Amino acid sequence: MSDNRYLDSDHFMEVVSHNIPFEHPIAGSPRLSVFINPHRREIGLRAPRASQDGKIETGLKHLQCRSVLLAGKQRVEIIVDDPDMFAEGYAILCLVADRIQLAGRSVSVAVTETIHMLGKLLRGHGSISPEREVGLFGELVTLRSLINYPDAEGAVGGWLGPSAEEHDFSLREIDLEVKTTLSEGRAHWISSLTQLVPSMGKPLWLVSHQLTAAGPDQGRTLAELISEVRAALNGAVLADFNRRLTVAGWRESSVHEKWRRFRSRSAPVLYLVDEGFPCLTPANLAGAGPGTSAITEVRYRLDLSTVPPSPNSPSYVRSALASGGTV
Repeated sequence: MSDNRYLDSDHFMEVVSHNIPFEHPIAGSPRLSVFINPHRREIGLRAPRASQDGKIETGLKHLQCRSVLLAGKQRVEIIVDDPDMFAEGYAILCLVADRIQLAGRSVSVAVTETIHMLGKLLRGHGSISPEREVGLFGELVTLRSLINYPDAEGAVGGWLGPSAEEHDFSLREIDLEVKTTLSEGRAHWISSLTQLVPSMGKPLWLVSHQLTAAGPDQGRTLAELISEVRAALNGAVLADFNRRLTVAGWRESSVHEKWRRFRSRSAPVLYLVDEGFPCLTPANLAGAGPGTSAITEVRYRLDLSTVPPSPNSPSYVRSALASGGTV
């Protein structure tokens, strides 16, 4: 995400507080803009409406899409209509804009891929679940280790976990899927048939973290880890990180909650997800027998305790995890 294309979240919320109509163009193609409509108590992202774009259903309580005619041209407006959620909504609108301008997605596909996946987040301010706490902790340990490998902008910009992408990181020529467990064995939950499917033309590596409960003077809490990552960033990269953290479900008020303290049980391990890696995918399930095409959703536990780490892992990822991959 190119942060200089946007107002930072504090500036945006300050403009909201002025209670006046406002529109901010986002540099790039196609032409997009973020707007504030105080009379309707809403913010939104405005984009050109393509002829193939039908009605876009989000299925979310506080976010809707509508078609409008402005200056004789058809537009799509993606609307957040709950003022209590404008900070989170703005972060998501920026991610949608990135999908449209930087990834070349259509408006409908960008909405489907980014916003529809975040329905639970947009419906309320619930606390981060214990399972998500562990998963986010592992992602942030990985992010912290990657800040200098190759650079902070690449590490933060490559962190895709908050926007519910299939893989947690997209770096240079590889993708990373981060799995974190509290079990004594290296056992991880895989949430879908496609989670361990490599992207076209990019190798996929799985990073396995093992954590355990830590005493008062050991390890880190999630809040402490977030503070460490923030301390290593500045400027536009820090603003980008904060926006992604908001989308991941973090609230600044959460810093005062009582978080569990974790430390590493072992050093992280890298596995290349290739033909020899044990996993379920649509491709290998298709060979399991007739009728398997009807199986569309699978969640399974993968125990890598006896699977040796893959050789020839990318040197910069290996160096990053060796220097900062434990707590």
